[in-house]
Amino acid sequence: MQPTRPLGPAIKAETVADWNGLPHGRITDRDGEAQVFTTGLPDLELWWLALGGHITRQPAGSKAALWTLRTDTDHGKGAPIAVYALALDTDQIDPALAHAVHTPAA
Repeated sequence: MQPTRPLGPAIKAETVADWNGLPHGRITDRDGEAQVFTTGLPDLELWWLALGGHITRQPAGSKAALWTLRTDTDHGKGAPIAVYALALDTDQIDPALAHAVHTPAA
């Protein structure tokens, strides 16, 4: 029996979100990666606490920053996920997660 929907990265990410009670707005599948859109840094932090990964911060226009968590559905062995949080450029991630933040190469 075949599933009614293909089990691509977005479906796998949605399943992980449901199992872990992780907040999200929209989950899409793009180029073999699940893209998860959240409402802010607290949501992204919850995803990191559940799945780990690496976080980056980049400017996103005037007075805004885009925070991105790169992780996967199974602690290094699952479908890739990018979790996004748009925030004010003055907002900071929880200091306890600072070690997970990586500066992108220029």
